[in-house]
Amino acid sequence: MRYLCDSCERLAPPAAFRVELGVLVMTCARCGQESRARPEEALVAAVAQTQAEAAEPASAPRSSTVPTLKVVTLRPSEERVREAAALARSEDPFAVPPGFCPKCISMRKEGAESCAACGLVYTYFDASEQRVSEPLRAAWLSVLERWDDRDAHDRLLSLAVGQGELAAAGRLYRIRLAQAPDDVYAQRGRDEVVRLATASQAALEPTPTQGTSRSQVVVGVLLFLLVMTMAFFIFRQFRMSMGGF
Repeated sequence: MRYLCDSCERLAPPAAFRVELGVLVMTCARCGQESRARPEEALVAAVAQTQAEAAEPASAPRSSTVPTLKVVTLRPSEERVREAAALARSEDPFAVPPGFCPKCISMRKEGAESCAACGLVYTYFDASEQRVSEPLRAAWLSVLERWDDRDAHDRLLSLAVGQGELAAAGRLYRIRLAQAPDDVYAQRGRDEVVRLATASQAALEPTPTQGTSRSQVVVGVLLFLLVMTMAFFIFRQFRMSMGGF
């Protein structure tokens, strides 16, 4: 299995993986950075429960009849999501926020001259290399106007697949997550990019049966040539021996 690494933007098999609070965490075999799968409701509730328990006094008795705490304020409301997307569109929707690598959108270490995730030397960064096509730019601006419309996101991803710019679409969603880490639509878009890239790679890889049949054909041809060569030399030796009589 391969997946699209958030840091180096390459399809690679996971070097390791684990589950933290219901979230799948995969370590890239190429750059060593971790990528997280789509956060579930269980993660939000677990984090809230842990924070609530830590805030309680140690001497406070716990009642077994108290229902499980349900927190919905940790996830931004639809109105906040739309307002944040509108703000991003009103400024530069393709600009990387300060403190992030301009290529892979990973956190920049203070004082570092290169990115630990993708290896980019910041002084050599060329913004023109990350420029997306005009159709994708227009589609992204349209999505920012209707950020809570899932159909608009799906149309953007379909366009990215058709244009061969799936990695560019994933980078745009990571820019939104750098601006608003709790944006559920940006999280969904990033995860869909990973899913589509993994599915495309799996469709291009040959099946084990195809690989086996090719090997068998090669071995068969080599054996046939070997047998024909041996038969030729045997026949030649036979004619030479007959001529001697």
